[in-house]
Amino acid sequence: MRLIVNSLLFSTMVLILMATSLRAEQPELVIHSVDFPPYEIQNPGLDNLRGFDVEVVIEAFDRVNVEVEVDFLPWKRIVAMARAGTTLAMLSCEKTDSRKEFIYYSNPISKATRTYVAAAEYSGKTPYSMEGARGAKILVISGYAAEDELKKANLKYESVTHDMTALRILLNRNYDFFYSSREFVEYTARGQGIADKFQYFDTGKQVFFHLCFSKKWPNSKMLRDKFDIGLAEILADGTYDAIHAKYK
Repeated sequence: MRLIVNSLLFSTMVLILMATSLRAEQPELVIHSVDFPPYEIQNPGLDNLRGFDVEVVIEAFDRVNVEVEVDFLPWKRIVAMARAGTTLAMLSCEKTDSRKEFIYYSNPISKATRTYVAAAEYSGKTPYSMEGARGAKILVISGYAAEDELKKANLKYESVTHDMTALRILLNRNYDFFYSSREFVEYTARGQGIADKFQYFDTGKQVFFHLCFSKKWPNSKMLRDKFDIGLAEILADGTYDAIHAKYK
């Protein structure tokens, strides 16, 4: 009897070791993002809010039994990794002509209002469309889809590498506008206690964010399809709305 028990224990240990070995051989499912509240929050506060896009992505994958984590890096590095196939996906990103050659797009996971952000004391020309800021001194984040929009419209601009850098420059130097997403700037300004420092001129353009899968990552199209199934489920049962409600 003891021999049988020992044999069963040995077999169980072998199976556990084999399973552990197989998991170790699988590529780690890590999604990369930048700090972009309330969509993605690199350093959650006491409320432990990680960003509604982060929560939606993790929950949607969980519904289809896929475990993922979100890590934070500079955006240009993330784009380069997606192009090379060294990250599963970028969060959150918009559709652009330059990305379609190396990205599979998920269904939309969130949206944003494109706006020109100005310092509160700005009293110059009011731009109620993207073209309306022609001739102004504009800031934009390098590598974001917003930069592509300005470039296509042949509007002059200066690019910086980080959103908070753009906001600080806007407040302290001779620039007119920061072309960005209103939801991000409003949420960030409230959190920093500087909500009264800015005003907004919406362009009438609404953009959609996606989870953007690298075409070079193994089985990325299959993972994209599974994610879309999980996303549809949390949209249908109210989980998506419940996640977003926490950030209002």
